[in-house]
Amino acid sequence: MDDDSKKFLEWVDALAKGIIAGCAVGYLFSLTDMMPGGKAIVLGGLAGCLASITYKNRQDDKKDQDK
Repeated sequence: MDDDSKKFLEWVDALAKGIIAGCAVGYLFSLTDMMPGGKAIVLGGLAGCLASITYKNRQDDKKDQDK
């Protein structure tokens, strides 16, 4: 596999983990009856997606500084 494919798969892996974790937190939040379940899961997934992008960018920046 070339370098571009590895980077792409790293991004897909990070996004998938973030979305799954965010949806899980959203589901747990929906159990408090403060927000409907579907809305909480979608918003949690969106927040997880954005958090995973931020985390991956910070990891990449840290790797670049070490070189």
